[in-house]
Amino acid sequence: MSNPGPISHLSQELVDKLIDDLAASVVDIPFYRSHCLFRSALVCKSFLPRSQYHIFRSIKIQSEGAYEHDYTIKRCQELCRILTQSPQIAAHVQELRLDIQPHDKICLHQTPSFMQAINQICQAHHPIDKLTLAGFRTSQLCDPQGFLDAFTRPFISPFITSLYIQGIKNTPIRMIQECVNLSDLTLRGVDFECDSRPNSSRKYVPRPRLRSLTYRASHGAIEKLLGKGFTSHPIHLSTLCALTIFTDEIEDILRAQSIIRATNSLQELYLETRGNICHPPDYRKQHMSLEGHINLKKTNLRILHANVVFGPSDNERLSGILSILKTVPAINSLRSFQLSVYVGFAVNVGPEGLLDADWKSIAEQIRKIASGKTLSFHILFHFLDNENNSSSQTFWGAIANIVSGHNIVHRL
Repeated sequence: MSNPGPISHLSQELVDKLIDDLAASVVDIPFYRSHCLFRSALVCKSFLPRSQYHIFRSIKIQSEGAYEHDYTIKRCQELCRILTQSPQIAAHVQELRLDIQPHDKICLHQTPSFMQAINQICQAHHPIDKLTLAGFRTSQLCDPQGFLDAFTRPFISPFITSLYIQGIKNTPIRMIQECVNLSDLTLRGVDFECDSRPNSSRKYVPRPRLRSLTYRASHGAIEKLLGKGFTSHPIHLSTLCALTIFTDEIEDILRAQSIIRATNSLQELYLETRGNICHPPDYRKQHMSLEGHINLKKTNLRILHANVVFGPSDNERLSGILSILKTVPAINSLRSFQLSVYVGFAVNVGPEGLLDADWKSIAEQIRKIASGKTLSFHILFHFLDNENNSSSQTFWGAIANIVSGHNIVHRL
């Protein structure tokens, strides 16, 4: 038997820290993350427990649809085998991700091996904390009522604090209503169905009190959460502290103010964009302006982050964020303001297009907001060099040197 190497003499605390740092460094690269963690588990015996912890923190189960349902069954059976052989792994599971294929006619909750695996996980020391329910493009649950009764009500709704739904067009709204501990909700390309029956085993289910809400291309779902078609809001929005809005579609922008009015505790507002900063750029895509749509007069914001895409018209370039800043009262709680400016994505314009924007008015509003207190202000410039589109190369970078050379930064 070979003698143990020096690495085997490292303290467990140091080993855990090394693996934690490794997992954090590749958190946004799923395939590479799995590869790194599986390799680290083989280094030596002391590396195995912490590697397993990160490998099994999030479990993904994909519904392959009617034609490849056998593959789904095999994966669930393999998961059951792992959990049976190593029961401690079940306690590592914090997030469950279910991927639903379009036109899936065989539901996961009707798959015995899936339900067995979920039961093993939920019998561990702590329940699942986050559920991700994702469709491929646009998908539907084949049996929303059965999904509620067999899966979410016994295993999900009483426990999770975070819910991420993407691309499911018939998500039961009762699934949201019954997640009593839910504090973080993300909706992307989602709509709700409102026909599911209530939980017959519970006469009263308290509504969740959201702390964070993110939505994109989900204006129908937002309308329902705001109470359209209901006698009261399905969830509590008065406790909302952080709101993230994707401003690619006017329908989503139009719902923002209703959410802001529904809460008296909003502290963080993030105005994001994705569709208008794609590469290669799509200059046919309609540019959405925020002008006149968001009013912060009655809020107590501490953090405001906004993305600005320089649109086809000169007067659109900063008018949206300028109209928002004008609504911030002179006496305010704002402590952090970050502005990300994207040039060359929505219209073929070079970095010199920055020079024509109304920076003077922006500077005046920042001075007003910062008066009498400390305000952290960051401005980031992202430039797409359209002359190099043939090589599919995107040039991202701060062009502060260009701006500074024309005395713009000095004005701010």
